[in-house]
Amino acid sequence: MDLATLSGKIATGRIGYALSRLVPATPIWEREWDVCCVLDGCRLDLMNEVAAAGHPALPDDDAVDSLWSVGSQSAEWMDRTFAPEHREEMARTAYVTGNPFSSQSCEHILVTSDEVLPLSVDDFAVFHEAWRDDWVDDDISTIPPEPLTDAAIAIWRAREELGVDRVLVHYMQPHAPFRSRPGWFFGSADIEHWGQFTDDASAGDEADFDPEALSAEEREALEALAAAEEEDDGGDAMNDPWIKLRNGDLSFDAVWAAYRDNLEWVLDDLARLLANCDGTVAMTSDHGNAIGEFGVWSHPPGTPVPSLRRVPWVVREGRDRGTCDAALPDGVRTDGDPDADGDDIESRLEALGYR
Repeated sequence: MDLATLSGKIATGRIGYALSRLVPATPIWEREWDVCCVLDGCRLDLMNEVAAAGHPALPDDDAVDSLWSVGSQSAEWMDRTFAPEHREEMARTAYVTGNPFSSQSCEHILVTSDEVLPLSVDDFAVFHEAWRDDWVDDDISTIPPEPLTDAAIAIWRAREELGVDRVLVHYMQPHAPFRSRPGWFFGSADIEHWGQFTDDASAGDEADFDPEALSAEEREALEALAAAEEEDDGGDAMNDPWIKLRNGDLSFDAVWAAYRDNLEWVLDDLARLLANCDGTVAMTSDHGNAIGEFGVWSHPPGTPVPSLRRVPWVVREGRDRGTCDAALPDGVRTDGDPDADGDDIESRLEALGYR
């Protein structure tokens, strides 16, 4: 087994899980914001690059700050961001999400607890799972940023009637699939299987990995397994551009350009949000994406690698110029009924196979 493979096994295994807990992470609740936009899977250096190019939604690159995320994968981030100790903040927050992990128990992800996921309408002042109604299956299967921005604008404008102090918006971009490269993806973001193609199903085995305890025969067998995985990634390589990049099936320049285009896609819509929301608008990410640092690729949970855990933190001041006429999403009520549409949500979960 080469050094990079061994390093990756350690970083994503039991030792990595333990070290990940020691990262001095900052929950978003400890920062000041009125509207916080989570750009799923955004690396800090990518945000700096787009800021330096002068994107109108961003300040210059010198003004792009950072923080250490509470997780290296979306479900892990949700598990810690919405932990019981943050219930008071959540009770006055609207959460608009395009990430379907909000409805999954994520029992297969060892670093998550059994106290948080799946989320429910009782957890927030307003809980809107935009992916249920606005997911698209065209050239790529994902949720575009526009319906999340519309929902965030409408909810923020109605915040007094809704009992909302803050709006948290979880966009799916720049996370794959990439709009500029639909041919790379073959149903990989299919909503019923969201997350399964980027999460290592063998994480339980890796958590027990101890290289010093291997016998000569075990080491030889593991090296053979690693060689086999390089030839056939069990389907992951077909779906995950970061694994394709690792395997040499895609070039770095091509992946990075598509990744950047996805970030510009969501930032273009954030410029619209900034023009229709009064208040402090923050932009950050739940995690980054590793491109070989410490032998790690993509974004496995419980991994303390800086390229995954150190994420952007950008603050802009928004001003509502009334350029967008956004309506409250169906199911978001202003009559103070916390149980509104509860049965409808449960039926949709059941239809998607989550119940």
